[in-house]
Amino acid sequence: MNKPLSEAAWAHQQAEQQHGKSGLQLLGHGLEAYARRMLLAERAEQRLDIQTYIFEDGHSTRRMLLAMMAAAERGVKVRLLLDDLSVGHQQGRLAQLDSHPNIEVRLFNPVRWGRRFTVTRLLSLALNVRRLHRRMHNKLWISDAAYAIWGGRNLSDFYFSAETDNSFIDLDVLGVGGNIVHALSGSFEAYWRHRLAVPLKAFIASGPNAWHKLKQELEERCAAPSTAGERFDEGVEDLRGDSRDALLERLTWAHGRVLYDSPEAAAVEGPPPEKLRMSSRFAQELESVEHSLVIAAGYFIPDGIDRLDIHALLARGVKLTVITNALESTDVPLVHGGYGPWRVPLLAKGVKLYEIRHRSRTRPRLDARLRSRSRLKLSRPNSYALHAKTYALDYDRLMIGSFNFDPRSVWWNCELGVVIESEALNKELRGINAVSTLPEFSYRLKLIKGKLRWSSISRKGKFRHYHSERGNLWRRCQALVGRIPLIKRLL
Repeated sequence: MNKPLSEAAWAHQQAEQQHGKSGLQLLGHGLEAYARRMLLAERAEQRLDIQTYIFEDGHSTRRMLLAMMAAAERGVKVRLLLDDLSVGHQQGRLAQLDSHPNIEVRLFNPVRWGRRFTVTRLLSLALNVRRLHRRMHNKLWISDAAYAIWGGRNLSDFYFSAETDNSFIDLDVLGVGGNIVHALSGSFEAYWRHRLAVPLKAFIASGPNAWHKLKQELEERCAAPSTAGERFDEGVEDLRGDSRDALLERLTWAHGRVLYDSPEAAAVEGPPPEKLRMSSRFAQELESVEHSLVIAAGYFIPDGIDRLDIHALLARGVKLTVITNALESTDVPLVHGGYGPWRVPLLAKGVKLYEIRHRSRTRPRLDARLRSRSRLKLSRPNSYALHAKTYALDYDRLMIGSFNFDPRSVWWNCELGVVIESEALNKELRGINAVSTLPEFSYRLKLIKGKLRWSSISRKGKFRHYHSERGNLWRRCQALVGRIPLIKRLL
């Protein structure tokens, strides 16, 4: 009797049958994005590589830590690469995790001194702001160099849609085998081996068996009753029973190009040269757009972004649609200050502009459209903010990753994106974006006699027009501060 193929061997076999293409699935709902990550950890056989900008304590990440330890106990080598900005008070817990002989934690561009206390840590950040504002914004989850998840989601409950109070609108991609997954594994290696990726042990270490205590603590906390925890566990169970054939039905096979900043971009003095930046390669993709571009980005500032030239696109007749956050919904009002002044000139040139609302006026028909995209039991959040970073390039390509359309993504953050050649996935992405532009979810902006007007649906289901943007006084003040040139350079 033939021995069944391992998960990695099966993925590579499928890709070979597709002439090196990768099997791809868009992960539009956070709960499915979480469950897919957990299943990759559960089924990893040799290596599990995780790279993220934010790693916060919560129902989801406690379960992820347990999954990492379970994989390590099976002999899997687990490598966790975190941007240091969000580590903070969690470094003790991470040191316990790092004590497992099969797990290693590294921090990218870390604070070198004063790490023990919040005050000294913040002081160190302030005194070294020129170096320490260069952050690793990439997000990757790779199993056995055969499966990968990438996109906009950080590792935190807010990104996985289990809580009903707040949720980020985000998008990830599951990749199976092929050239895309191979190149993503190479990008992880480039960061893991760079000198800015410093082992956590350089700053803090626990005893050789400290992970046992961490495991016990996490198991107790995960066993405690919680609505969010139950949804996460149910999400994994719903997908665990899927056969390989069921996964195959969800995959679209396509070629793609992996773009990422060299980690050296965060180490050089001043703005990194073009050869180190992914934005220069993304600019080439934009220069080839002929008909239509749809940008969905939580942060959108078309200013000071080198070769990413919106005006050149419009000049050659490209139809541009932009979906971003309203002042009331953005999680960083300072950034909104850099975006605000661009609305009038963009609308005057024919750009379609939508801003995601904080509170949706969701109707049953919209719920049905959203729920039809997943087989999981989905909850409906009460409030939203856009966090996805997606680009529908004409009708045959798309890019999904961590790259916002703003100066920080171009010059200061390390980013990652994958350009996918697929009419089918382009159409699916455009469908997802079309849901976001419905008036229940977003404001449509127009110029009326030279002045801005926001339009959406009211609580009674009727269209309502606003002549000033919605947002409290504190948010308005932050947006004004965000227009100050010095602040804009840091953002």
